[in-house]
Amino acid sequence: MELGFRLYFADKTVTVMRSELTGETNGNTTTYKTAVEGINISWNFEALSKGTVITLSAESDKPLALDRIDTLYFAVDNLKKTDRLPFYINSWTRSESRYPSEFAENEERYADCTGLFGDFTARGFALAMVSPYANIVGVCAKKCGSSFEFSAKTELTEGMKAKNTFSSDRALFIEDVTVDELYDIYRGMLPQSTFPMPKLIGWNSWDYYLDRVKPEDIFENIEALSKMSFADKLDYIVLDDGWQKEWGIWTENEKFACGLDYVAKRIAEAGFMPGIWMAPILMKDSCEGFENRTEWLMKKDDGEYAREIYGTYVLDPTHPDAKAFILNNYKYLYSCGYRLFKIDYLSCLLTLKKFYDKAATPYTALAQLIEEIKACTGPDAVILGCSLPIQCGADIAPSMRIGIDIHNHFGHVRWIAESLSWTWQYNNVVTRIDPDFLVVRGSETSNEPLIWEPEPKYVAVKRRREMTNSEYFATRWRNGDQFDAVEAETWANLVAISGGNIFLSDRMSVLNEKGISIIENAFAAAAEECRPCYLPDDKRLPSVWKSAKTLLIINWEDEPMLKTIDCDAAKLNSDKEFTLADGKLTVPLLAHESFLAFVE
Repeated sequence: MELGFRLYFADKTVTVMRSELTGETNGNTTTYKTAVEGINISWNFEALSKGTVITLSAESDKPLALDRIDTLYFAVDNLKKTDRLPFYINSWTRSESRYPSEFAENEERYADCTGLFGDFTARGFALAMVSPYANIVGVCAKKCGSSFEFSAKTELTEGMKAKNTFSSDRALFIEDVTVDELYDIYRGMLPQSTFPMPKLIGWNSWDYYLDRVKPEDIFENIEALSKMSFADKLDYIVLDDGWQKEWGIWTENEKFACGLDYVAKRIAEAGFMPGIWMAPILMKDSCEGFENRTEWLMKKDDGEYAREIYGTYVLDPTHPDAKAFILNNYKYLYSCGYRLFKIDYLSCLLTLKKFYDKAATPYTALAQLIEEIKACTGPDAVILGCSLPIQCGADIAPSMRIGIDIHNHFGHVRWIAESLSWTWQYNNVVTRIDPDFLVVRGSETSNEPLIWEPEPKYVAVKRRREMTNSEYFATRWRNGDQFDAVEAETWANLVAISGGNIFLSDRMSVLNEKGISIIENAFAAAAEECRPCYLPDDKRLPSVWKSAKTLLIINWEDEPMLKTIDCDAAKLNSDKEFTLADGKLTVPLLAHESFLAFVE
């Protein structure tokens, strides 16, 4: 395989192949040096026991003025229709696995890790960026005629372009590997957190009440939870979106005229710790004084202000005045008695390049912001980074979300499993992962009509390669019927074996006996992370998740299936039908059903 690197100037792209250079080897590292357009390049290949870590540094007498640098570039011809190109990341737009036919010409997809495999149990190659990240990076696959180009890219911020030096993040390239082997290699390279990563367990208002939540709703659920068998397992009650006057005016609105401090007091008196949600870097232009804060706002490459959900603007957390504003809001919430802070909508920084602090990148800016929030609250405060990129690294936040929002539609379970099939590796190493809420409500699990939910929507099917990201999002978001009991149980089982946080988010008083029993069983099954394992016929998602003591098999398809896997356990304990003989486990599964067993 012919390897190279690429430099992207404003008016041209220069590709240099390794065959054109002569390397110097020192120990397990080979370094290639060359000059491109007056820029001195040092390109390093560090041989591991399995695979190679590749880095690139650049130096010039003048500003680099580069838009992008590909630390590694290569092309592959003649992909088969059945080849899999996985894209692993905790992002709804980029975490899916793809087939070659699903790419449009010149379409570039990027993630934390990609590769090419005949199927997910076959040997192939993998290309990954190694966490933590300092720069805006990703590994890419791009269709170019009959070939696919692969690269490990860095996009330079405005501050980086003005500098005369550059150092890349680490790219891991393995030419012959299985996905299962890749897990071992990559997990072993992750940074290890030095502080506690407790499993956060509680209840959150969002998924049932959305932004319609009132204090009375919080109090009702506290009372209902206190009577349930798993009440002693819950530590936190979290007030989510809907308490604030405006996105950017982070004080209580008229619904919460009783005061945030009163709500926190009621939570604490019931034996729970109060938590609260905020989107600290977003602000609406309807906020009082907005016109005097425009210097705080992030801009895109084209000079236009960056916009986010509900038309909000994005604050630059490296601007001193914006930072002071953000930290004062957290000081206020801490003074009201809140001790868990769910910090949301942080990933909107990831594509932005023009920071007040010229040395900042999205990852360094976010890591610094979280550190300052921790410092301005107190040692008893706990951070849940909701959309805080897990790639920021260790010792940033004890918990981080790993995917799209859950809602009680099975499409969202599939969606989160796409992210979980990669980010499970971070659990209890870099951070405690948060798979999102354990919700079970549906027509078979609740005594109340599902009044908050819109009618199920069915979007006209297009080929994935013909869709924009917005169209693709629309085909998945709350699409299809709401949970039946089988689907609710599958989601609850996946949360339980993920090893991550467990936050309930239904209206607890209206769940029926079936709904409550699913939650009880999930708490009983809760374990440290199970490892995803692919079967040869898995199309996009792993069917098997297992640890030394736990086994979960999921039927992702829309029709019943008989699943058979190798299993060397002497005995399995499960409340579902199965056959275990001659080292083979066979289970019949309904559409979307899961089989949970414990190894004895």
